[in-house]
Amino acid sequence: MIPVKQSKLYMKDGIHNGNCFAACLASLLEIPLWMVPPFDDMFGRGDWRPRVDEWLKRLFNSQLVRWDEGDEPEEFPEFYIASGLSQRGVQHAVIYSKGVMIHDPHYSDSGIAKVDWVWYLVPSE
Repeated sequence: MIPVKQSKLYMKDGIHNGNCFAACLASLLEIPLWMVPPFDDMFGRGDWRPRVDEWLKRLFNSQLVRWDEGDEPEEFPEFYIASGLSQRGVQHAVIYSKGVMIHDPHYSDSGIAKVDWVWYLVPSE
């Protein structure tokens, strides 16, 4: 895992969404942020997750698995994406390892209040 900071920040009246999720993917995949498609621009415009799945499968032979709060406990890989509300009051994605935040792509480094769900990479089936 190589930490990557996001390049776009969410603003309520802004023209785009923040790209913390893309920065987390770049961090996990150890690639530059510009190599991750602008999935953040797809939020709120239909289901963007199949596009992420297709990109990961074609280029990295990987897929994302989602775990939601309340699901049966499971063991996560060493590094994974955790999502929840930030102190700024918006959904935010950060990198966790062993239940501890180790990278916040936002420049505040303030993280999230609690983990609502987790995404982690596994080899494609």
